[in-house]
Amino acid sequence: MGIVVHIRTGGSSGDVNELVRVNGEVFEPEYALSPSFAGDMAVQLAELRRSGWPGEREGLWIAEAEGQVVGGVTLRDLGGGLARLGHLALQPEARGTGTGRRLVENVLDAARAAGYERVELMTFSALTEARELYRSAGFEMTSSDHTVRWGREMDWERWELAL
Repeated sequence: MGIVVHIRTGGSSGDVNELVRVNGEVFEPEYALSPSFAGDMAVQLAELRRSGWPGEREGLWIAEAEGQVVGGVTLRDLGGGLARLGHLALQPEARGTGTGRRLVENVLDAARAAGYERVELMTFSALTEARELYRSAGFEMTSSDHTVRWGREMDWERWELAL
């Protein structure tokens, strides 16, 4: 029998810390990002929490298997009918279970229910499986910028979905 992954809503400081941990454990070694990646993410999420995130039209979803956090995703209000899907990450043992798709669907369902007109996300070109998931959910790439982030040369991409 395969791994059973449950998804729940979150928002506590502990949930945010777990999401930062998973992102660091996944992206730094797998994509050769510098350790500043998780640090930058922790600062960004701490600033969001200080500003009241997640608000009524926002959210954090946590994926758990056997009591351990194995992934998560966020939804943030950017104003003007635009929301951002962010911080999607899954530990290797949770991949291939449909959990990534379920996390994205949770965000999109919540965004529709909250009345957003569009959802954007930022990613980079090396994330081929995530990019295919976004494409299959209806997202389209709207811009790409060749740059260096977190010690790695990459194509930094903005994707958008009209709801």
